[in-house]
Amino acid sequence: MSRVRGWLDGTPLASLALALVREATGRAEPLAPLTPTRPAALRRGRRIAFWSLAAGGGASTVAALVAHRSAAGGEAPLLLDLDRWAPSLALRAGLSAATIVDVLLQPGKERELISRWSAVPFLPGSPSFHASFDAARVIALVDAAAAGRAVIADLGAGADALDPALLGTLDRLCVVSGTRVGQLQALFCAVPLLERARCAVGLVVVGAEAEDAARVAGRVGFPLLGTMPADPYLAADDFAARAPTLRAIDELLRSLR
Repeated sequence: MSRVRGWLDGTPLASLALALVREATGRAEPLAPLTPTRPAALRRGRRIAFWSLAAGGGASTVAALVAHRSAAGGEAPLLLDLDRWAPSLALRAGLSAATIVDVLLQPGKERELISRWSAVPFLPGSPSFHASFDAARVIALVDAAAAGRAVIADLGAGADALDPALLGTLDRLCVVSGTRVGQLQALFCAVPLLERARCAVGLVVVGAEAEDAARVAGRVGFPLLGTMPADPYLAADDFAARAPTLRAIDELLRSLR
């Protein structure tokens, strides 16, 4: 057996296998012992939202990953889909449940109508939400439904999602951008919209190396909260993630705590 192993170690198969393990783990030395770490979690009461000016930047995906990772760390936040035009999280979750519009029509029953996406309390969005949006009512709903827990909101895309009253309730607005030319152009165009935001604003760059993400943050003037590496699962719109992506989500959570 030792001779066979020695022969295999000397063939190109060993290098190929090591390269595949490096790609899967994101570690330069993937065979070194892995020390288990507890996922990070948001503090109770924190309110974080994810947004991008143009659709397709990854705001919804990052919001959902952050919520699930925080739940794995011991604090399950309330995940809200506040996208007024194209709510997608319920489709990702495979749920058919009461939407935010349904809950707004039944005040006093907010907690009863909250769904669950695995370990995460979840309130799906509605494509008709734009027709009935009322910031004061939405804020009251969030207060009642959250019951003191952290809140993660997917605001979707577009300038009309930046309601001043709603932003005023947030601890942090995370602007999410990919690295394609159109996505970066939308990010630069979003800067004037965010200059008067009534909350702290930070940047999350998806599909970039840390060095490139830092350059983008320097250009737009927002603090870099997190960098999501290129991930074939996320690129295929599968709700799964490689180990480097989960570590990046933990880093993002630590910056949001």
